[in-house]
Amino acid sequence: MIASIMLTAAQARSKAQNDLTIFNEVRDIEEAILTASVDGAYDITLNGTTMTASATYANVWKGVVADRAKEIQMATIIKYFTDLGYSIERRSNPTTGTTFDWQVYW
Repeated sequence: MIASIMLTAAQARSKAQNDLTIFNEVRDIEEAILTASVDGAYDITLNGTTMTASATYANVWKGVVADRAKEIQMATIIKYFTDLGYSIERRSNPTTGTTFDWQVYW
């Protein structure tokens, strides 16, 4: 039997998601949560991450630009934190007007 040289659909999706971007975004949010919770806070507003600092991600979120990979990346972030019991949403960054902030509550 000849081994397949073509990616399966699942492998292609995984490559398109750019796992390092997701990993770094999760770690940035986790660090902000840990820091805030030590200070007695129950929520964070986070910007300056790979996703939040990018007008491209904001435009995908707002539906201005179609990019399925970035949609899936952001959905993965939201699912990860909601599965842990957090509330997480995106809000337009009022300072830039072209990016977004992660708002996380616990």
